Amino acid sequence: MAIGITVKFEIKAGSDAAFEAGFAKAAAAVKAQDEGCEMYDLYKSVDSPTSYVMVERWTTQALLDAHMKSPTMAGMAALAPHFAGAPSMAKYEVA
Repeated sequence: MAIGITVKFEIKAGSDAAFEAGFAKAAAAVKAQDEGCEMYDLYKSVDSPTSYVMVERWTTQALLDAHMKSPTMAGMAALAPHFAGAPSMAKYEVA
């Protein structure tokens, strides 16, 4: 069963370019190296320029679990200095 993930980020004002560049680099590594990744995209709010949502899709829970333990997660952790608060994550089964 495919798994969908959303992660909401609020970033510090003025961090958008660095956050987006860092995300693009991290996402490219995830898409290239982590088996089962079908989507790993970032969306910027049109109403609030410091609000973002990341949408992920994984073919199985097991492959998502492997991704969460993979070295590619270091690229995502490197984005933390740009956060204005803790990200919030939600997990879904793809219907």
